[in-house]
Amino acid sequence: MTVTLRRCGWIAFLGLLCNTAGCDKLAIRFAPEKTADLRATALSQQARDLFWEALHGGQYDRLPEVRRVLTAAYLENPNHPEISLLLAHAHLWTLAERARLAEVPPGVTDHAILAEHYFAEAHRLNPEDRRIPGWLGGVKLALGRIHRDERLTREGYFMLHDAIRAFPEFNGFSAGYVLGSRPREDDRFKEGLDDLWDNLDRCAGERIDRTNPDYRKYMAQETQAGPKRVCWNSRIAPHNFEGFFLAMGDMLVKDGRPAVAKQIYATATLSKSYESWPYRSLLEARMAQAESRAQRFQAADPTRHPEILFNSAHACTACHAQ
Repeated sequence: MTVTLRRCGWIAFLGLLCNTAGCDKLAIRFAPEKTADLRATALSQQARDLFWEALHGGQYDRLPEVRRVLTAAYLENPNHPEISLLLAHAHLWTLAERARLAEVPPGVTDHAILAEHYFAEAHRLNPEDRRIPGWLGGVKLALGRIHRDERLTREGYFMLHDAIRAFPEFNGFSAGYVLGSRPREDDRFKEGLDDLWDNLDRCAGERIDRTNPDYRKYMAQETQAGPKRVCWNSRIAPHNFEGFFLAMGDMLVKDGRPAVAKQIYATATLSKSYESWPYRSLLEARMAQAESRAQRFQAADPTRHPEILFNSAHACTACHAQ
């Protein structure tokens, strides 16, 4: 009798909750969380291999196949965080290097929507990966601009700053690189350049001279362990070091500081793998043309401005192509 009364009491309590909060809201609130499933399959391994083969080979033309196989692997196991992350990157790469296309279709911006979705899935399944909020924040920022959605723009902006606090050695570049696309008179562009300087300070372990940056004495700090591993080249990003200084040099030229830009560009040549970098001729041309390119950025018409790495056909492959 007591058990029956207690059961009736719980039923009455749940009924009251449904009446006050709504059964639909309660059902959603107490639904089980999506959790990671790291089991590998032949398809997931094929998808991984295909993605890295294409990215390390700079093979943008293979992206439709890469996205197709990664999507199939995701549908086979929607709980695998790495597959979600690689699929996000495949969509982001499609958008980022759209300058490779003979004709850029309007629908290319849909890849930003898909990148946001899969980055969010990857973050949900692997919240310990502190790199993901930097990528996710950058995509949200891009979507906010595309759709003129100020709320989404602000969400992306503040997510980037949270990401920097969580992993400054990595996300300082993620934020600075994205903000570098803003007009040079924009405060956000200046902030992006500051993010890159701060990133360099973190990697060097001390403040770098903003007028005479000499990175030679820090080269002995190269490591493949700990947070500072992302300051150097790796298997995933075989020319991360060179790409960083190409991107930063471009931003300094845009900011009207070609002399400092040339020193930053030259830092890329200190890398042990510089001679094998596919974009070394591009960097050397940038160094030779720094003054003239800085002058072109003074034009009132932004269509007359030279490209920077962020909006080029090498936005991703400058670091990742072998």
